[in-house]
Amino acid sequence: MKTIKKNGISLYIHIPFCVKKCLYCDFLSFSADEKGKHEYVNALLNELAAWEEILNNSGTQKIYFKTVFIGGGTPSCLSTWALSKIVQAVNKHTDEHTEFTIEANPGTITDSHISVFKEAGINRISLGLQSAQDNELKKLGRIHTFKDFCNSYEKLQKAGFKNINIDIMAGIPGQTPGSYKDTLYKVTRLNPAHISAYSLIVEPGTVFYKMQEQGRLDIADEDTDRAMYALTKELLEVYGYNRYEISNYSKKGMECKHNIIYWTGGNYLGTGLGASSYIDGIRFMGIGSFCQYINIFKEAAKPGMAKCQVQNNIKSSYEKLSLKNQMEEFMFLGLRMCKGVSKNEFKKRFGISMDKVYGDIIKKFLQNKLLEENTENGRVYLSGRGIDISNYVLSDFILDNGSYK
Repeated sequence: MKTIKKNGISLYIHIPFCVKKCLYCDFLSFSADEKGKHEYVNALLNELAAWEEILNNSGTQKIYFKTVFIGGGTPSCLSTWALSKIVQAVNKHTDEHTEFTIEANPGTITDSHISVFKEAGINRISLGLQSAQDNELKKLGRIHTFKDFCNSYEKLQKAGFKNINIDIMAGIPGQTPGSYKDTLYKVTRLNPAHISAYSLIVEPGTVFYKMQEQGRLDIADEDTDRAMYALTKELLEVYGYNRYEISNYSKKGMECKHNIIYWTGGNYLGTGLGASSYIDGIRFMGIGSFCQYINIFKEAAKPGMAKCQVQNNIKSSYEKLSLKNQMEEFMFLGLRMCKGVSKNEFKKRFGISMDKVYGDIIKKFLQNKLLEENTENGRVYLSGRGIDISNYVLSDFILDNGSYK
């Protein structure tokens, strides 16, 4: 807690509601009526109040949120009243330096939402486009068209939002390199500050997974997907976007600070249904049952009740990471960043040199040119070829028991 008091913490708020669940989505999300949304928001506010009491009780200094991310689901399917209440609870612990992001889908943003975003001090919007082709959006189960997206984007720009991320996807059923290239061109012409470009992953439990098992899912093969991936970097660089993480590109100085916290092992608190947290080497996750969550945080937080409520919410998933686990995460999360990992930071955190723990692995990947090393600043990072097969490279940083002793 002393580290948090000194440096602040990042906050994630999960809004599990969607108008309609996309066919590829495996996130904790579902539709709900207004009564259910209202109950959830009240419970969420009580959870935030409980954490406020817990995090503030170790000293007189108030807790500070250096980044805030409201994700989902679709946060913009909440009413403006609900969003205002959530933001009011959070803003007691933010300032003008806080990066404050909200995810939004074009089919749900209204003028009233944009006014609330602006008045609340939200300064970063993440828009889920996925594709500029309406037929591809339909195959994904999205509720908007590209025209809907452009209208929302234009309204946000006119309202003064300059830090906007656009999500796009490669490997959509029926997508071709040509249609993907057209999406890239259309997105770059909008000149957003940030672009997240992901490949479709067919996850168990999704509609797409069932379709794939039945042989009804027409998605790109590995070579085509890799060609799209290479095209992304090539084209976005021409338009002034720097790849700073395997799937993320930004204009200079517009990297997502919140996600960098995840990739660099920083402290973050997750609130809301099923949200994950990581604080001082301890990982925990809230329960995923809507009814149980509502019941735990149904009553307003009272003095002495906060700790009990929070413990009931996370009791089944509390894990203190071993030194081995922390080193593994430092490497395979940090190597997702294009600047890689620092040998000096590794030694500072774990009291042992990176070469002593991972020397043989690093040497192997340096020799086959999947890793590169900057000896001046002591950083190790994936090469361009290493990024292309990053899953293979990163899996080697899982340690055998005792290999670092």
